[in-house]
Amino acid sequence: MFVVDDDSAVRAAISMLVAACGWQAVPCTGADDFLQRYSRAARQCLVLDLQMPGRSGVELQLALRQRGDDIPVIVVTAHHDHPDAERARSQGAQAVLGKPFRDHDLMRCIEQALAADAAAPPQGAPPAGI
Repeated sequence: MFVVDDDSAVRAAISMLVAACGWQAVPCTGADDFLQRYSRAARQCLVLDLQMPGRSGVELQLALRQRGDDIPVIVVTAHHDHPDAERARSQGAQAVLGKPFRDHDLMRCIEQALAADAAAPPQGAPPAGI
């Protein structure tokens, strides 16, 4: 589970919550840090802040989609009513949660994203029945 947030306190809190629920947390300080650590073999889910220095969460999400990577994305942001939140949704974010959010809401979103991802055909696989 990748946690990408430039705020160290938020990043640490989400990482601890994710770990307490039994998932391995990979905290990343920003989009570039994530891209250096990410590989499709390690895919699970991406918990992503929207507004960060350098590449924004929406820009990271777009870069992943452009290279054909459909890792499930959950956006957490203090700016949930910002136009970028709608852009994240339109680019396929599983959920957009406003900060502060309730722990169980984030866990529910992660569980739903992982379940949807597990049900999807592997990347590059033909649709079922072909």
